Amino acid sequence: MAERGHIARARAAWDLDDQFAAQYASPAGRRLITDRWARFGSFLDAWCTETGTPPKAILDAGCGDGINLVGLAAIATRRGWPTTLHGTDRNALRLARAATSGASLTRASLLALPYPDAAFDVVLCNHVLEHIPDCGAALAELRRVLRPGGLLIVGVPNEGCVLARLRNHVLQRSILSTTDHVHFFTADSLARMIADAGFQAPSVAVEEFFWPHMAIGRLVQSTGAGRALSRALGRAMPGQAAGLIARALR
Repeated sequence: MAERGHIARARAAWDLDDQFAAQYASPAGRRLITDRWARFGSFLDAWCTETGTPPKAILDAGCGDGINLVGLAAIATRRGWPTTLHGTDRNALRLARAATSGASLTRASLLALPYPDAAFDVVLCNHVLEHIPDCGAALAELRRVLRPGGLLIVGVPNEGCVLARLRNHVLQRSILSTTDHVHFFTADSLARMIADAGFQAPSVAVEEFFWPHMAIGRLVQSTGAGRALSRALGRAMPGQAAGLIARALR
């Protein structure tokens, strides 16, 4: 089935954007990313404690420009883990940018990963599933390449919450005509989808607060006090958080 016109246009624009410049270069974006890396690190530490061994191989599925590969490399280096990092993305331009991470990179779709069964101890899939129509098929493929007992980490925006619907359907309706997102998750729907794919014990953490207009969010996030407020509100009202990070076991 052909994509709707606005989805195709949004994906074409996204494929060209330099996310290191768009996200990591701004103080607010950099703080969000480094906070996210810290969360990934805590999940990995807990998994290592439970299994008694560090991860030998980690896959960033849908790695984009490699921002999270940089973070994963820093986590592994600080802990002295003999970990190999792998990234895959469908976009060649993004993979070229990701080359700075030092990871082993492969161009591929999440629906057909070029790896053998049980190849990885940890699979990260961050802000990717909201773009994929058949999430079930994507999760089945992630489960296939993750070893039994391995750790899955999935991040998505919390666009099914009340404040997100207020933004998208009332205050900033233009977003729905420009985004390429095809799924709008809540914590419950994300956990249910992961469990339905055969993963064990999914749990969902939250990040930041979902400001109901992007201009408001940018203004608040432009100061340290505003970023602290956003984190505090996200913790106080987890149902209205901006982002969701789930973890589960194979």
